[in-house]
Amino acid sequence: MGTTQDTAGDIVTERMQLVREMLARVRKVAEAQIRRDSLDAIKAELVALAARRELFPIDEFPPIEGGNASMYRLSEDADHRYALYIVAPAPGQFAPPHDHSTWAVIAGVHGRENNKLYKRTDDGTQPGVALIEPSGELDIVPGTAIALMPDDIHSIHLGADGPHANLHLYGMSVEHCPERRMYSRSKGTYKIFPAATGVQKARGAD
Repeated sequence: MGTTQDTAGDIVTERMQLVREMLARVRKVAEAQIRRDSLDAIKAELVALAARRELFPIDEFPPIEGGNASMYRLSEDADHRYALYIVAPAPGQFAPPHDHSTWAVIAGVHGRENNKLYKRTDDGTQPGVALIEPSGELDIVPGTAIALMPDDIHSIHLGADGPHANLHLYGMSVEHCPERRMYSRSKGTYKIFPAATGVQKARGAD
């Protein structure tokens, strides 16, 4: 009879094999040019991976104490492109309106994550000024995903339910995206917020 440790090792091995295969297909789609339709193809790939929920056991990715979100890196190319994370924030967390300065796809694994979408209504000519208005919303749950172009704006809202965990795939590692913008709808402003820090490496990660 196999041990719990053997089972955990099998999960990591299968997970990383599927991650590598998925990312190989994503690179072929993305290398030409990122457009809405190519992001839709990448979204389908990530939804298929996220459907293997047993490969992402919630106990393996607990919320990181003191952080606003818990990011575990599964894979990242040597040039920091094609960075895949599992993000497992604590219930009740909130991320204000922001863009990523790179393309992003988020697919549901565990729980429900409400995403609100926004559009800019100013002409973008004044530094630090940005007028945004709601343009839609989507609940990210198992079987669903959202695809975002570099300048698309969204906010994230988590209820008191949980646990939560989603797969996040970025064109460039969030640890190497220093030009992301955070928006204040009430003030009509934006500010640059720094590249992410404190990301953990998942077991078996590339």
